[in-house]
Amino acid sequence: MEVIEKEKYFLLSILIGAVLAGILSLIPLWHLVLIAGIVAGLLNRTMKKGTLSGAAGICVCWLIIMIYGMVTINAYTLMDQFGALLIGPGFGWLIFIIVLLVGTLFGALGGAIGSAVMIIIKGYETSESS
Repeated sequence: MEVIEKEKYFLLSILIGAVLAGILSLIPLWHLVLIAGIVAGLLNRTMKKGTLSGAAGICVCWLIIMIYGMVTINAYTLMDQFGALLIGPGFGWLIFIIVLLVGTLFGALGGAIGSAVMIIIKGYETSESS
């Protein structure tokens, strides 16, 4: 039963991170999605799960936003043109992957920071009660 509770908090932290990243992505300062990773990391007890939840939450959110942009406003054409400027024609998929990786790295960094803060706080709580 305890394993199910731990998995529920892990999945809940991914969901909260994704929703918060979606809200923060609407702000012109897009790099504030680091806050979503921090919040997702705060909900986990280990650094590994905090990093994974922050990365997964922001990756899912940005993947949804990018697919929505490709369907509604044909954003892939813009990525393809930008890829053609940098590398050559037909490299829009590479720009797509780079944007997704940048978001995932921001989420992983935020998740690691958040879980580290939680580990430090829990460490102080246990040392004060001793």
